[in-house]
Amino acid sequence: MKNKLMKLLLLGMTGMFLAACSGDKNDTQKEESTQVEESVSAEEGTEEIPTIYFEDIAVDDYVTLGEYKGLEVIQNKAEVTEEELESFIQYSLSSHKHTEPVTDRDVVENGDVANIDYEGKKDGVAFEGGTAAGYDLEIGSGSFIPGFEEGLVGAKVGEIVDLNLTFPDNYPSEELAGQEVVFTVTVNSISAYVTHELNDEFVQELAIEGVTTVDQFREYAREGLQAEADSNYHYNLQMQLISLAMQNAQIKEPPTELVEKYKKVTTSQLEYQAAMYGVDIETFVQGYFGVDLPTYEKEIEAGALETAKQALLCYKIALEENLQVTEEEMNTKIEESYAAMGYTSADSFKEMVDLKEYKDSMLLDKVFNFLIENAKVTEQVESLQ
Repeated sequence: MKNKLMKLLLLGMTGMFLAACSGDKNDTQKEESTQVEESVSAEEGTEEIPTIYFEDIAVDDYVTLGEYKGLEVIQNKAEVTEEELESFIQYSLSSHKHTEPVTDRDVVENGDVANIDYEGKKDGVAFEGGTAAGYDLEIGSGSFIPGFEEGLVGAKVGEIVDLNLTFPDNYPSEELAGQEVVFTVTVNSISAYVTHELNDEFVQELAIEGVTTVDQFREYAREGLQAEADSNYHYNLQMQLISLAMQNAQIKEPPTELVEKYKKVTTSQLEYQAAMYGVDIETFVQGYFGVDLPTYEKEIEAGALETAKQALLCYKIALEENLQVTEEEMNTKIEESYAAMGYTSADSFKEMVDLKEYKDSMLLDKVFNFLIENAKVTEQVESLQ
């Protein structure tokens, strides 16, 4: 959980959350962005992110630097192995599997996809959300409440089955939690999942630009895995170096506004992601971090405090080393990246984004790179797994 949280905080710390801002996008992006933003704004507790820039902070009052150059670290440099490449290819094949009708039997087995009609009743009355027709259910997937899928194993096509079940006590609906119900289920047909073979036809179905053969797909996959490995390498190296520089420095309690900014940035990022999945923040946190909301909020609070200290340290190093982001550098960066962030021009990006915040984020990147360039890094090879 902590690693995921720190990555999200670093995302906010370096300003990449700006990509979620609405800009001059195409019509489909505008519609999707508007729907998500409306959902996020409707979330109770969503608040405006405090505005505070590095230039507003008298950083000398907060940070006394220790050693930050020549830091010695050992870093695992990930190398993509053939085994990892094959694992990714098999994952790609399985994630694009399709169903084909079962013709040699008419009895439902575990692992089948059963097309069913069903109606759920409590005390003889159909309840909301308990009825569907033509629903494809993978038997054994755990998609339905305990006993539902198991109760269909052995049923024949065309058969109507009554399932006497009890909703779990922790079921989200208070009206159904712990309640006894009866599902009347009709089995319409059964299918089975079939995994694609790795051939040129499968590769072409993926519709990857410039990739039409198995060999090209392998090279595409290898490059993607290596890019991920390099990204993780860079992130882990940053975290090691900033952690050592923090240990060597003396840092006082950061300004409240700075801590609140990183807290709100991280929370907003997660609310945005939750809205994209169509769930509330509590459900998303439970699924993503595996913890309840109160635990999440405590972790966010602690993480935001740590991130604020890191930001102050980086700003102090920038002043000490006379590291600056010029207007020319910022404009060049915007020209290179506006399209990747969904904008149609650099001007539209500049109109929609807080440029002071963006410039601060570029300064942080410059400090991170400075620490890496001036570190003594010993690399050792370790696979991705």
